[in-house]
Amino acid sequence: MLATMSDPGSAQQFDSVFHRTERRRSQPSLTRERIVEGTIALLDRDGARALTMRKVATELGVHATSLYWYVKRREDLVDLAVDGILAEAAAELPPADAPWDTAIKETARRFYAALTAHAWAAEFAGARPLIGPNAVALGRRIVEALHGLGDEEQQAVAIRAVSNQIIGAATSAVAMRTTKAHASHEHEATLATAVSEPDGLAVEHTYFDQVLDLIVDGISARRDA
Repeated sequence: MLATMSDPGSAQQFDSVFHRTERRRSQPSLTRERIVEGTIALLDRDGARALTMRKVATELGVHATSLYWYVKRREDLVDLAVDGILAEAAAELPPADAPWDTAIKETARRFYAALTAHAWAAEFAGARPLIGPNAVALGRRIVEALHGLGDEEQQAVAIRAVSNQIIGAATSAVAMRTTKAHASHEHEATLATAVSEPDGLAVEHTYFDQVLDLIVDGISARRDA
């Protein structure tokens, strides 16, 4: 959920690892950067269900009490890991002078690609607000691209449409990939029971670019009207 896209203030409504002062030691055996790397490595290898504070500590070769110096709970690890995999996407945003539609499409595609590169990331992104610095940077670029296109409500609707497309399509793509990998026969049976060919195609493909084009065309048409 891209909370920062449509409501920057919402990020302050609950306790978040990103809004606490980062604790550091003079001679640290552990850093937040190492925690992020270790958490991502564990998730990539063993999946979301394997994520616990104790297992991350073991991954890093430290005692669990050392980990608690930097993070309070499992959700902190989730938020740090998801924002960590968005770093590359946030590092190369479209320039300020890029056409608004180009900026939206490029940013959304980078966001989507990062989430679908890690199955667990899409799952977590659909369940928790994305308020880390990299998610904020990506969301803000989309908001900036839509600035001035219609009144405030029209802009909010457009922001929500793009946000839902990124998260929804990423979640669907990962679920589809997982089902194919672990239950191909059930997946084929699901397609066989689709009531029409368009339904079957919608189950089989995310059509991310095509849906994004449709959203941008709709925003453009409403602006012109």
